[in-house]
Amino acid sequence: RVEWKGGAQVFGQKAVSGEVSPDQRTLLRVEVPVAREAAEPDKPDLSRKESLPERWTWWSNNQLGEFVHKMQESNPEHCKAFNIGKSFRGNDIWTLTVSTRPDAFPSANTPPSSLAPSFLYVGGVHGNEPLGRQLMFYMAEELCAAAGRQGVDPEIDRILAGGTVHLLFSMNPDGFEMKQRGNGKGVDLNRNFPDPIKWSKFPQLTGNEEPETLALMNYIDLLGDSLIGATHLHGGAEVMVIPFDGNKSGKRAPNPTPDDKLIRYLGRRYVDAQPEMATNNGRGVDAGLFQNGMVQGSNWYPLWGGLQDFFYLKNQVYFTTIEMSDEKWPDASELPKWWKQHRPSMYELLKAYLCQGLTVQVDFPDGAKEEQVVVTMLNKGMGSQVRFKTSSTHGVHYPVPAGEYSVRVEWKGGAQVFGQKAVSGEVSPDQRTLLRVEVPVAREAAEPDKPDLSRKESLPERWTWW
Repeated sequence: RVEWKGGAQVFGQKAVSGEVSPDQRTLLRVEVPVAREAAEPDKPDLSRKESLPERWTWWSNNQLGEFVHKMQESNPEHCKAFNIGKSFRGNDIWTLTVSTRPDAFPSANTPPSSLAPSFLYVGGVHGNEPLGRQLMFYMAEELCAAAGRQGVDPEIDRILAGGTVHLLFSMNPDGFEMKQRGNGKGVDLNRNFPDPIKWSKFPQLTGNEEPETLALMNYIDLLGDSLIGATHLHGGAEVMVIPFDGNKSGKRAPNPTPDDKLIRYLGRRYVDAQPEMATNNGRGVDAGLFQNGMVQGSNWYPLWGGLQDFFYLKNQVYFTTIEMSDEKWPDASELPKWWKQHRPSMYELLKAYLCQGLTVQVDFPDGAKEEQVVVTMLNKGMGSQVRFKTSSTHGVHYPVPAGEYSVRVEWKGGAQVFGQKAVSGEVSPDQRTLLRVEVPVAREAAEPDKPDLSRKESLPERWTWW
């Protein structure tokens, strides 16, 4: 007999029987019905008004903290709250991770597995631009209501089968409370990161980083190679902004990344899901600057010390900026309109990063020594080179459009390349292709720092006292 229960409450049971034959193992399978969870008393009904604050209004920092814990309580196996640090004024900075993989959740000293890709939404970098922060609450409700509950929402099933979603609701909770752009000290956090143009020691810290900046740096470092994409949500225009934000001249001029082709494809996935943005070529002072809802940052106005340039260069994260509304702080009565407009795009971006692309899995043999691995995308403009050290299985993900791709994998010690292998594969629409590279067990025999014991001169004269 198999019973499934919560506390003292038995939700259901089933008795099964079978015969065991000599030298055989018999399998009896019991399927727990999908619909049982609706009756579980320890999970709040997220449709009940008293479970959450009033829906179409701006939720406070206290309500944010209560909300992430309610989401965790509602689905503790698949939704986990994580405090990444405190703001200048001591407010908590909360994230929520949603995944169906047990190894995808970060903890204080343990990164998620690199074998499943993940994506991060960052809200509230500027405290007086709260739309992204609030819309992320609505997305979190839907993700946590469906995660691990097959059939509740097929679109979310597909997204979470592909990877993990991280939601950082408010990087700048002080600024939100004070209704100002900067943090509690008045610092613009999107100008507070080490910049490769302005800081000769990049990516080292400058010593001027705010606590919110350091918290996000540490969090993205913790997520490691599982994190392939991120975007931060702003207000003041309706446009997708792609890197680089900065340039050397300081004047409006193009400065695209080496992966401009890939990043434009990813940005276009968001933009094309909503006609309001896709038809925007700029309004007012921005008239004519946007190309169907998209602009490369330095071609709009150059800035230095921003999130997307820093994390693109330091962490190889395909990072963008989304300006969600012309008005920085819209009236709360307009929240239903903005959610309806941006919801399809927010999910489409998750599908672009998590549901389609190329995964390169590098397998090391048992007992192998740690070595440096270099993974290079051979299709120009379709992905950055990734370097890491490992002695075990490790994954690298490229969120590329459909097509044929080739990748080179090298394993090396210092400047000495021990071996390399090129692999190719086709990515189909809405599919993730896996390419596996096995590092050979015997490769060390060819390493030049190990003597060849078969050569006579490698040893002293044989028949004498050594």
